[in-house]
Amino acid sequence: MEQDNNYELNLSWQKKGVAFFNQLREDIVADKSIYFYCLITTILLYALAVYLKLPVQYSFTTYLETLYLACYSAGLVWCSYYYLYLLVRREKHPTKQFLRKLKTIVFPLSRTCSILILLLALNIVFSNYTFLKSIIPLLHPYGVDQSLIELDRWLHFGNDPWVITHAIFSSPWASLAINTAYNAWFFFMWVTLFFFVLYKKARVLRLQFLLTFLLTWMINGSLFATTFSSVGPCYLELLNGDDLFAPLMQRLNEQSTFLESIGAFPLWALQTQDYLWQGYVTQVNGIGSGISAMPSMHVSIAVLMALCTYRLNKTLGYFACAFAVIIQIGSVHLGWHYAVDGYFSVLSTLAIWKAVGWALTSRAPKTKAT
Repeated sequence: MEQDNNYELNLSWQKKGVAFFNQLREDIVADKSIYFYCLITTILLYALAVYLKLPVQYSFTTYLETLYLACYSAGLVWCSYYYLYLLVRREKHPTKQFLRKLKTIVFPLSRTCSILILLLALNIVFSNYTFLKSIIPLLHPYGVDQSLIELDRWLHFGNDPWVITHAIFSSPWASLAINTAYNAWFFFMWVTLFFFVLYKKARVLRLQFLLTFLLTWMINGSLFATTFSSVGPCYLELLNGDDLFAPLMQRLNEQSTFLESIGAFPLWALQTQDYLWQGYVTQVNGIGSGISAMPSMHVSIAVLMALCTYRLNKTLGYFACAFAVIIQIGSVHLGWHYAVDGYFSVLSTLAIWKAVGWALTSRAPKTKAT
């Protein structure tokens, strides 16, 4: 009798194991295009690093700790929110309900494992982008800034775009608000990314977002950034002594000093710009390292978030569109970019989004993806 029970128990575990690996394989196959992209780009970049013997060290794990902290923070925020939600609803057994909900998130384990594997792949993609961004001046020395400046002035009737933004948003408080929105971009980017990693209801839309997200970083953030190698207004004087944007940087520093003098937050953009410049000088390959103006990845990802958010909820989509406009303004106002960097990003991101949507539609004609 005991042997029969052991046999049934072993058989049950075998069935669970088979079911686990079958489901895990199914999830991985569903995202095979993402893994293929990750594999190909990693092989090419590693070969490039070895062949050119670049002084910047290539690392697969640059963003591993960041992803861990992002997942931990997101989990902590969600747990706090959901438990508080249960308390507000006056749930009879909030802890029991909380644990039940937590169980539905963690199980089945195959889903959790597939998510972790996908996040590891995303870490590699982010590391690839950071490495490429760091070696842009080694592949194509900075030299397109003057052309971008002239194009900016031509498009804006002889004016530098930053003069226009500072005429409209002239107070230090306006600059701080713009800087706050600009920094909030990181939060919204991670939230949107994690949402679509977990989102399985509309598989084509999910895959369209993830593939566009990855291709945008590689095409806009690496290929176009190398082609149009430029540093942007905040670094122009540091790079070649051209003080054309010295009035802008002086104005931002004065506003930041004023804000600090009254106990408010400074303009964080200035500290970040210093951090990135030090990374450029020391040729360190770290989180966010590298300098590149054209095109603007802030604008590019903001546009992508607006596109996918609008598909999910039109009302939220309108807010996301407004946020993208603020990011475009902020990229110029804070000295990061020329206005044309953002304009180009809008067009290129739309093109990538449409191309990915068309490719997915051609594979599944009955599913709307664009």
